[in-house]
Amino acid sequence: MKRGWFGPRRIGWGASPTSWEGWLATGAMVLTLIGVSIGFGDRPNGWIAQMAVIAAFSIVVLLTYRHDARTPF
Repeated sequence: MKRGWFGPRRIGWGASPTSWEGWLATGAMVLTLIGVSIGFGDRPNGWIAQMAVIAAFSIVVLLTYRHDARTPF
């Protein structure tokens, strides 16, 4: 059985990384958001790029989410 990258959080709503792939995807998203923020600066289309990164990450979470996965913490 394939293990999901993300699963339900123990407390609250949302998803939490349950494998190293989930943590890698989360770290890559954070670093990409930092890079986009630095790269675009105060230009008006910077928020569009940030929303695109967040949307792409959300799609990854939705595609790799498992309801029965256990969170490590």
